[in-house]
Amino acid sequence: MLSLQLKSGEYLTIGKDIAVQIFQQSGGAFSVSVKAPREVPILRGKVLERGGDGRPDCLRDHAPKRPSVRARNARNMEAFAKRKEREAAAVQEMRSILTRMDSMAEAGAMRGEIEALRAHLEAIGTPHSDGTCSG
Repeated sequence: MLSLQLKSGEYLTIGKDIAVQIFQQSGGAFSVSVKAPREVPILRGKVLERGGDGRPDCLRDHAPKRPSVRARNARNMEAFAKRKEREAAAVQEMRSILTRMDSMAEAGAMRGEIEALRAHLEAIGTPHSDGTCSG
C-alpha cells in the first residue's frame, strides 16, 4: 500500500483517468474531490461496510497524530497525574486529621460531624495508605 502526505490543495492521480484532491477544513475535517470515469464506483467507507464488505486490510485504523498533538496530550497527562497526586495527599492528610479528632472527640457533639466527614472522604474513592481503594 502506498501512503502519501498531502497538503491542503494538493492532489494525486491514479492512472490517467482518476484525480484526487484534498482540502483541509476546520478542525480535523477534510474535503476530498475525486474526478473519475462514471463506471468507476466511489463509495464512502461507511457505505461499503454497511453493505456487508469489511474494511480493506491495507488501511490504517487512525491517522497518525501530529507531534504537536502528542506533546499536548503528554503535557495534559502529566498535569492530570500531578493533580491526582495532590488530591491523594490531601485526602490522606484529611484522614490523618480525622484520626486525631477521633482521639480528642467527646462521645457526643463532634462524633456525628466526624462520621459525616469520613463518609464524604470514602465517597471520593481515593487509595488508603495500605493500597486499597474505596468508593
